[in-house]
Amino acid sequence: MEIFREDGIEFTSIRTNFGADGTLSINGQDMGPMVEQFWGDEDYEYFLSIPKKSIEMFLLHLMKLAFNTEKKITFGDCKEILEVNKIEHAFNWWA
Repeated sequence: MEIFREDGIEFTSIRTNFGADGTLSINGQDMGPMVEQFWGDEDYEYFLSIPKKSIEMFLLHLMKLAFNTEKKITFGDCKEILEVNKIEHAFNWWA
């Protein structure tokens, strides 16, 4: 399911789904001149995988952030929640 999309010169799409084993995947793709300037490629893809046993704690921290901020929650915020709170996850990317 696509949960965020920004079209334009700079493009971002964030998608999420659950795997057969209950793992939550959050995947993003950025494209555009800024991506090419930074990464040397026209697109950048990034992936978070959160095992079923860690989803509950992740969601509680995500809700805490959502209720206490006026800005949009980003992929980076999700990654930071996982890292700061030492919640089991995997992160990968490619450009």
